[in-house]
Amino acid sequence: MSLRVLSVASECAPLVKTGGLADVVGALPAALAPEGVDMRVLLPGYPAVMRAIARHGTVMEEWNLFGGHANLIAPRRGVCRFS
Repeated sequence: MSLRVLSVASECAPLVKTGGLADVVGALPAALAPEGVDMRVLLPGYPAVMRAIARHGTVMEEWNLFGGHANLIAPRRGVCRFS
């Protein structure tokens, strides 16, 4: 049985980085994947994040939450690595 983890953070390298948290949040999913951990990262829809997602991801689901719009976005292939 694989472990599924949702990481909720305010930053994730290289999309949004102001400090060391972004480095950890960005590196952890790929580091844990060989151990069978299915890890996802949930970030705010900052403009830089949304531009990168438009190039590398696809919208899987759409919701209206608390009077606002939200998208669940997944990478097109496997582990999504932005550069």
